[in-house]
Amino acid sequence: MAAVVLVTAARSTMFLAPGVRLDSDQAVVGLMAKHISEGRAFPLFFYGQSYLLAVEAYLAAPLMWLLGPTEVALKLPILAMNLVTAALLVWRAHRDLGLRAWLALVGALPFVVPPIVVGTRFMEAMGGNVVTLLYAVVLWSVRTRRWIFGAIAALALAHRELAAYPIAALLLLDLVHGGWRARATLERWAIAALLVVAMSTALSALRPFAPMFGPGTTERLVLDNLSSDAVVARAICVEPATWPERGTRMLREHLPLMVGGYPSPVGIVGVSSGMGQGNPGLAPWVAMLTLAAVIAGVRARATTGAPSASEGIPSSALPWFLILCGLISTTVYGFLACTQLGPNTLRYDLLLIFVPVGALLAGLRAPAATVRAALVTATLVWVASSFGDYRALAAEVRSGRWPDHRGQAIQRLEARRLTALWGDYRLAYLVSFRSQERVTVAPDESPRIDAYAARAAAAHAPSIGTGACAEGEELVPGFWLCPPPDSK
Repeated sequence: MAAVVLVTAARSTMFLAPGVRLDSDQAVVGLMAKHISEGRAFPLFFYGQSYLLAVEAYLAAPLMWLLGPTEVALKLPILAMNLVTAALLVWRAHRDLGLRAWLALVGALPFVVPPIVVGTRFMEAMGGNVVTLLYAVVLWSVRTRRWIFGAIAALALAHRELAAYPIAALLLLDLVHGGWRARATLERWAIAALLVVAMSTALSALRPFAPMFGPGTTERLVLDNLSSDAVVARAICVEPATWPERGTRMLREHLPLMVGGYPSPVGIVGVSSGMGQGNPGLAPWVAMLTLAAVIAGVRARATTGAPSASEGIPSSALPWFLILCGLISTTVYGFLACTQLGPNTLRYDLLLIFVPVGALLAGLRAPAATVRAALVTATLVWVASSFGDYRALAAEVRSGRWPDHRGQAIQRLEARRLTALWGDYRLAYLVSFRSQERVTVAPDESPRIDAYAARAAAAHAPSIGTGACAEGEELVPGFWLCPPPDSK
């Protein structure tokens, strides 16, 4: 466990540094946490939406009260989620599969040290990214405890609709192992359904009392007022005509990117760095490693024998549960979702990393020492490449080679006593949070906090953007101060 904590922390802590990986969506969560810590607002959902529970904001609020509204305070709870998920994976693998502790750690390494493009998303304070994987492992752990399982399933679905994937995986395993014939299993799913409905009803009742657009906006409701299930329904697009093209992109771009086999700058996933990542040889390497581990796992299972149906989902099914989570996620993301495939949307498929984890946990149960040794060696080769990218980024962050232009721009604005501005969404809430609201920027689209626009309008404020403008001034490289929008 000490090794799990140390290695997971080592690949995560550089993302606590200011500006390394922060966008306006994460900054909105930070502003929500700041408002909670100050007692100014107690939001129920992400500002500007009627879904996506504000769990991350409430977890960060006590730390902001202690440490101030900083990126460290915002992301420490996310770091804790990474540590808990990694530790739970290793513990469950050791306990449920009987693997020796170090083999359990090797099996969990694709999560403990994932490719850096995935690791950046695991440290995002937005959208329930890593917490979706945490929910999956917790739901597995409490699957025999009916009321606890139902309560966590209800919270998980309200928090992030992607939690439906591990719930679906458990349902499929119950069907395969004959759990549908057991009264206890039927009661568990009935209780879960009851609590999901109760949670949805409670949130609908609380919606009118929660500020949707920042402090003092309890009377303003989101126009579409979508619930999580409505969001899911709207996000599904079954268009078979697009499947060949999407399948090609999945094989050539998405899957290689997710395993570190698609060379590219880390800037494509929003990291403030000029370094590159990825090795083109890793994509076939990981594919062969996963396939070999699955084959070894199937043979090991055939040797030990399958459990009887009366046992429900046996503990030994953990690898197949993890694989199912990843396959369901990738199938929906690749072929059933309206989402455009690309680096900006890969957060919707983070459960994919559970496919190699599950495969390794299955394969490492092989009785032949040579098979286990081969899987361990191949895994360490993959993980060493990923860890090299983290080490390079950490060295760059420590050296300061990549300038923090956004932080410099905020300093220039504060020096000029510009406290209210207009700007595009990508900058608006990022500047507002990093300046601790000493400078507030109202976006020209997707407003989240009403007070910012009122301040900018009252001050006849200029605008800030990343592109050159007529009669504008470049504050720092890539950031321009432009005339007020209504003066153009």
